[in-house]
Amino acid sequence: MGSSGGLEGLQKRLRAFHDSLEAGQKSDSVERRVMRQSLGAVIDFLMTQPNWCAADSALLLQLGEALADLERGHTISWLLKCPPRRAPVPINIRRHQAQAAAHMEQLMRRGLSREEAARKVFGEMLRHNSLFEMEENASWKTVVRWLDEIRASPRNRVERKAFEEALRQSEFDFSE
Repeated sequence: MGSSGGLEGLQKRLRAFHDSLEAGQKSDSVERRVMRQSLGAVIDFLMTQPNWCAADSALLLQLGEALADLERGHTISWLLKCPPRRAPVPINIRRHQAQAAAHMEQLMRRGLSREEAARKVFGEMLRHNSLFEMEENASWKTVVRWLDEIRASPRNRVERKAFEEALRQSEFDFSE
């Protein structure tokens, strides 16, 4: 399917979803269902595009799953209204997090479990770095979260590039 044909198909699907919303009763569950269907149509469209890989859609898929969970009555904390967000994490901190995630990835490739690798990296960082002073309730699970977030991030993000660069290193220095 060509790009213009794919775009026309996407537009047709989105219009149909919108029309069904307008024709039916408006409720939160109906609006969420239409939003989930629309998101699915956008993901399907993106997957047909050249140079698009599944990893680039990871966050969109996560959103779709969260919307489906809401339909089943499960509350998703990050979809709820939250107080204003904190300031973004500085780039130098994100690079350190990416380096820690890369070290964890390398340890897992050498045979350690996720938890073992994360605990080892967390321990090394506690001894040599104050990065966890910014993280309330930091633990080895914080390092796991960093790795999961970086794996799901787009390839052009600073932390993803820093992660991939750090994977090519053989030694890690967590001193500041």
